[in-house]
Amino acid sequence: MILVTGGTGLLGAHLLLFLTRKGIRVRAIYRNEKSLQKTINLFQTYSYNPGQLSDLIEWIQADITDITSLESVFEGVSKIYHTAAKVSFKSSDKEILHQTNVVGTANMVNLALEHNIQKFIHVSSIAALGGYEQPITEKTHWNWKENHSEYAVTKYLSEMEVWRASQEGLPVVIINPSVILGSGFWHEGTGKIFSNVYQGMKFYTDGSTGFVDVWDVVKAMYLLMENSPINDSFIISAYNLTFKNLLTQIAHQFNVRPPQYKFPKAIAETIWRFNLLIPNFFKLPVNKNIVHTLYNRSVYSSDKFIKKFDFHFIPFEASISNICEQFLKKQSQK
Repeated sequence: MILVTGGTGLLGAHLLLFLTRKGIRVRAIYRNEKSLQKTINLFQTYSYNPGQLSDLIEWIQADITDITSLESVFEGVSKIYHTAAKVSFKSSDKEILHQTNVVGTANMVNLALEHNIQKFIHVSSIAALGGYEQPITEKTHWNWKENHSEYAVTKYLSEMEVWRASQEGLPVVIINPSVILGSGFWHEGTGKIFSNVYQGMKFYTDGSTGFVDVWDVVKAMYLLMENSPINDSFIISAYNLTFKNLLTQIAHQFNVRPPQYKFPKAIAETIWRFNLLIPNFFKLPVNKNIVHTLYNRSVYSSDKFIKKFDFHFIPFEASISNICEQFLKKQSQK
């Protein structure tokens, strides 16, 4: 039995769809019925026979932060894809970030050790890597002196839990995806980028980062699970783009006007400082970490993974076209 955590999120839901399309039986955990519905909706969007695929999933209600709820989840499990995580750049979410990303991962690897799991794939993030050395690779070391968001800190600490478990005998692989783009989750995460551009986004920032299609991440995870690498890590990032380039390509696919105005960094920094003194003074959810992300310029390399598997990422234009097509299909059904 294969266990998937985070199956009601963008990556986890696509992973479940990928595995069940291969006829693989999967166990997945969920916290509540509302979150479960998002995965059901994704299956209905992509599949001609969603019911048949859903029958291959054994859903168990559990929470990775509650170790007692996980005890029965591990029975008969041999491999684990751990995709569950909390993504937030709000300072108010510090505690839940730590509980989900660090404590939750510690719970997972401790139980994995106890149940002699054959392989544990942990989904981390490029946020858990160092940031000043360019291009950023798996050899780029974390530096506590850099400006890190609380999210980045918790993802780094979650990796430390996984490496600790590997020293205790758990076969692990860590992947560090860049910003994941995909369909179906239009009101959260990167899905809001497509929604906002469709509605007429006017501003862009001049930062840049790595991006990758969700299907490429899923395929990478499957390759790493089914092949020899253990106790290793891989960056999964298809292309390095400016935010303006990304937003412009999305706008062209929607046939709407792309963002025309660069939002000055000085104004953004003024806003987050005012928000410190007077919370939500400008009614914009802007803080120091968000500003750093939107204006930072980073380049990521997936050469290690590409050479290992002779992997070919989905071309940028094709990825954006496919996602926008799914978005427009959803709009037409309203």
